[in-house]
Amino acid sequence: MTRNVKCMAISLMILSALILISCSSANYTAYSNEMLTGKNLLQDQEYEKAKEYFIQASNVQQNSASLALLGTTYYKMGDLTNAESTIREAERIDKSSDYYMRILGYKSLILLKQGKPEGFIALKQYVDYVKRLGLPLEMHEIEKMIRSNSADLAILEPKIDEQIAWYEDESERWKKGLPGYFQEKYGIPL
Repeated sequence: MTRNVKCMAISLMILSALILISCSSANYTAYSNEMLTGKNLLQDQEYEKAKEYFIQASNVQQNSASLALLGTTYYKMGDLTNAESTIREAERIDKSSDYYMRILGYKSLILLKQGKPEGFIALKQYVDYVKRLGLPLEMHEIEKMIRSNSADLAILEPKIDEQIAWYEDESERWKKGLPGYFQEKYGIPL
């Protein structure tokens, strides 16, 4: 290979890498914007709009976070079929993400609302996961529902929502180096 050909090959590789990095950066920005807007809309109970943003985020980068939030939105809209398939896909993709607590909580809510007996198994998985994380969350009432095999969704849904919101908020605070539960427990993240 001549020197000019080698230089041209190296230049093409560098140019390709720069283009790839640029596309990845643009995709990440689009994904982040879609997720942030979707989360705000979900919090404001604008479920139809939130759904569209989470679908767009999933199209840019399908991961457990975008699917967990999309599944949550489907549940809130009463679309239990799509909620279940989306939450199951989120669980299949990643069982170690920051959204795994949401995945387990909403999987149990979806299955219980559908009257499926495996909803109590999923609810037990949720409780076990929270305990394994060592979170300071009250589980007594949920454990009582599991033992009695009788779930009061009017009590359970807001309780799980509150616990998930606390956990996700505290996780975000810790990642940003802000004071909170995880910083107190683990220190400042690297």
